[in-house]
Amino acid sequence: MAAKTSVLLCLICWACSPPSHRLLERRFPKEEWIYPDTVWGEWTLEAPAPCQDLELQIDLSEAYPWRNLYVQLLVHPPEGPMQMTRLHLVLSDSLGNWYSQNGKFRTFVARGIAFTSAGRYRIGLLPYIRQDTVRGVRRVALYSRPCLAE
Repeated sequence: MAAKTSVLLCLICWACSPPSHRLLERRFPKEEWIYPDTVWGEWTLEAPAPCQDLELQIDLSEAYPWRNLYVQLLVHPPEGPMQMTRLHLVLSDSLGNWYSQNGKFRTFVARGIAFTSAGRYRIGLLPYIRQDTVRGVRRVALYSRPCLAE
């Protein structure tokens, strides 16, 4: 019951949050994300964005074989070196109950970050697992939205 309540609260917060901006999206028609196929997105900021939350959505099919997924988040700011972060996404609990609705897994991958420079940004997602092919992935998307505190 607590898990259902948590999911409901997350969905309510998500629905009431400020509008988002899609930074990247890729659909996989064969439901396979093949390494090293990085999903890239680019956008230009006219002014710095002081407080942003990044939300990742992964759409999975029943063919997805694991309860977790590792991905590498790559960020190329207008100035400075590329930044890389490995993300460990837990998609289900130990009993096999998925943390998703209709195969759509959503989670924040960064909260309260700042894009401090105006200019062109490039952001990417790369599967980071021991196999070359991640089966059962239909789509990945990354969204940016203003922080809820603002």
